[in-house]
Amino acid sequence: MDIENNSDDKKSAGKSKTGGILIRIGRTIAFIAAVFLIVMLLSEGALRGITTSDTAGILLIVFAVIALAAYVLSIWRVNYAGILLIIVSLAFAVHSFYYLNNGQITAWLLTGLPHLIAGGLLLFGWRMKKTV
Repeated sequence: MDIENNSDDKKSAGKSKTGGILIRIGRTIAFIAAVFLIVMLLSEGALRGITTSDTAGILLIVFAVIALAAYVLSIWRVNYAGILLIIVSLAFAVHSFYYLNNGQITAWLLTGLPHLIAGGLLLFGWRMKKTV
């Protein structure tokens, strides 16, 4: 009986450790993607020449700030941050397909896919840690 309980403890410790690693990888991807997006917007001058009628530029900035906020939120609430990152990824997809004529998939792969992967990893890691 003790051997079975000991093996269950090892399995649960392994799941918890794997979940923690997935959460750390998701946080790293989310941080890199959000910082990349903000640096890209700053280097392209999106913040300099923006007007209130430029909704496409404003939306990109808002999505980047929300993605950075989701990274910060992932320190305390991993599940909410994962959901928020997936929503940001879907928002980037809608933005790319609505405002761009050519290269929609490429634009989404650059902006939205890292957030989708990070959100999925955060949720999957949180779920693995929760089931332990």
